[in-house]
Amino acid sequence: MTERELPIHHRASDPGGRVWSFGSVTWVHCPECDGAAKSTGSSVSCAHCGYTTVPSLKPYGEKWAYPASSNPLCSHCRKPLDRRDRPTARHEDGTLFVRIRCDHCDKTEDYPGLPGSAPSGSRSYRLLRRFLETQVAGETLWVNNLAHLEALEDWLGAKVRERGPQPGLTMMARLPRWMKASTNRDKVLRGLAQLRELAGKSGIDE
Repeated sequence: MTERELPIHHRASDPGGRVWSFGSVTWVHCPECDGAAKSTGSSVSCAHCGYTTVPSLKPYGEKWAYPASSNPLCSHCRKPLDRRDRPTARHEDGTLFVRIRCDHCDKTEDYPGLPGSAPSGSRSYRLLRRFLETQVAGETLWVNNLAHLEALEDWLGAKVRERGPQPGLTMMARLPRWMKASTNRDKVLRGLAQLRELAGKSGIDE
């Protein structure tokens, strides 16, 4: 995925909407492999290691399990596995399994499991770090997804910006001053280009 070419003197109109209007997912760091994982607000899934909290008809607590063995070993490298609870439980032919990624060899496998406990309070995946972010002018520049990124590229890359019918209420109107400052324009656009490159390298497709 490469940086999009924008017209040198192009004009942009505020598309309206708040930040959640742009795209339907947020890309976060997978808690198992640290790769890009897709969060929909009710579930998280990682295509790299198989980590998932995809909703099911079962209660949330039933998705948690830990290895049944008192001394679990990786089936690939035979190194010890962490025995903590994970929200990666699944049932097959009446047997409970838990999916675990080995910290030593990075291989992911299903192991016989025992019912675990969900953490108290907010669901842990809501605390996962946003994946698409970088530092610009001493500030954090971030986007949730590619639609969010493209909207910022169009708006901040424009020489002429036209307000929409709801001035002051949209995401564009509420962008921080440092992001809209002319002195930071090139830095911010370079930062967005870096995020687009990161998205391409990380398999982010929406």
